Amino acid sequence: MSTSSGIEKIANESSSLAVDPDMDSRGKIVQDIFADDQYVTLGPHTYRRTDLLNVLRPAQGSPYADAYPPAAPASSGRRQLGNPVPLGLASFSLSCLTLSLCNANVRGVTNVKLLISLFMFFGGAIELFAGLLCFVTGDTYAMTVFSSFGGFWISWGCINTDQFHSITGYGDDTHMFNQCAGFFLAGWTVFTFLMLMCTLKSSWGLFLLLFFLDLTFLMLCIGCFIDNNNVKMAGGYFGILSSCCGWYSLYCMVVTPENSYVNLNAAMMPHAPTA
Repeated sequence: MSTSSGIEKIANESSSLAVDPDMDSRGKIVQDIFADDQYVTLGPHTYRRTDLLNVLRPAQGSPYADAYPPAAPASSGRRQLGNPVPLGLASFSLSCLTLSLCNANVRGVTNVKLLISLFMFFGGAIELFAGLLCFVTGDTYAMTVFSSFGGFWISWGCINTDQFHSITGYGDDTHMFNQCAGFFLAGWTVFTFLMLMCTLKSSWGLFLLLFFLDLTFLMLCIGCFIDNNNVKMAGGYFGILSSCCGWYSLYCMVVTPENSYVNLNAAMMPHAPTA
């Protein structure tokens, strides 16, 4: 038993205790009682406080029943954690949108140097952090997706950083660079397809996000292999659609009647779990 200051001890002194002479014939007198927040000790025996309350509570219908409210359930001791999935969707959607606008040559922009910090920190580090938080909450799928794509954004930022010499290392051999970049994107095409297959009973927003993202990687992969800028631009437009689906899924997860007048519910696919 705990001996902290929170423990109460009731010592019945023999001088102040009125004892019935016939008490010994009915049972042994409990001299010491110890109690804390969870347990009560009566002599040599220890009981849970809630168990004693349940046993000693008056029967239903007794005039004293209302004097003993039901015992509160024991706390699990775990704090309620926030949902890290919206954070992962936010970091992915913003990074995917800006890169896809450049891939689609919107307003003639093709140089992504300004976006490297966005790719490495918000798209990479923050999304990787969201994936690790999903590990804490026990969401294996979200942990795999966010952590993997967090690594993708960090690696893509490194590829476009001059100090890593990922592009300049090939010199004038652009054909070799395009083929190697195609291999890089082909691997992500396969990974995204596998993650897509795991969304067939989820929401339409998540399914379409990965569907358009898989088409994005496929178009960019083919565009690198055949060195065709139009195919790469098609991949950029698919990436814009993917990011829009991410924004939609993000909004559905964070909006509530308490924080907004515009509420959206995630559209679920057929046979999706309802619980």
